[in-house]
Amino acid sequence: MARDTKPGFKARLRAGQPQVGSYVNIAAPEVVEIFGHAGMDYVIIDLQHSSPDWQTLAHMIRAADAVGVSPLVRMNAREPDIILKVLEMGAEGINLPSVKNAEEVRAAFDAIRYAPAGHRSACGHTRAGGYNTRRSDFAEHLERQHERVTLWCAVEDPESLAHVGAIADLRPDVIGVGRGDLSAAMGLYGQVNHPDVIAAAEKAIAEVERRSQGQTAASTMIQRLEDIGPWMARGCRLFTYAADVILLMEAARGAVDAFRAEAARRSPTNVAAR
Repeated sequence: MARDTKPGFKARLRAGQPQVGSYVNIAAPEVVEIFGHAGMDYVIIDLQHSSPDWQTLAHMIRAADAVGVSPLVRMNAREPDIILKVLEMGAEGINLPSVKNAEEVRAAFDAIRYAPAGHRSACGHTRAGGYNTRRSDFAEHLERQHERVTLWCAVEDPESLAHVGAIADLRPDVIGVGRGDLSAAMGLYGQVNHPDVIAAAEKAIAEVERRSQGQTAASTMIQRLEDIGPWMARGCRLFTYAADVILLMEAARGAVDAFRAEAARRSPTNVAAR
């Protein structure tokens, strides 16, 4: 059953707690479980760059619930019916990439909120509704969903950054600066730490803080431990640390490199040379 009665991602966010999570691109509940057991606060199940089917997505969200890590879902689709399906599976929120303007944020809020604040379809026999076990407190269930569901918007190109103030005015829970796409849009392919990319991100983060009056958290993706301090100093509270495939590749490469080095050191040729 979805954990809408327990403190989750949004509650920790409002308490001002720094949080760390990772993207999940491998369509497997086991990856979500591993990240939960590792102590991550949240996972972003990525439907933009990977393709889990609906049943697999449901199992990934269940896995997150089982190990106490908050499941967010990254999705290109802006259709209210698709957003609804993800939320009814029990996701704690949606992560929208490449948000261009305030109109897109308004539409997303409309999709995740029940009437009269929005147009989310009210249904009590979904997973999020406890499979019809909460009909007697359905009004409270709707209120809990409003308190629980997170809207995370990503700004990832100069057009998005030009409208970041108007986006922040609407107070989405999180605005993340996607430096990968931003660097590409600036003609600096892959140079996420280029001074121009950093300067653009810094400006956007400061604007988010100013326009939202601190009510919207800023975030960025990091791939190095040494990036935590500088981005925290710039105002970030959320740190999406790489992705499952990146962490797996780094661990595998490190293990192979260590093996090759040790094997070479202990090879008969090297031993004889001593």
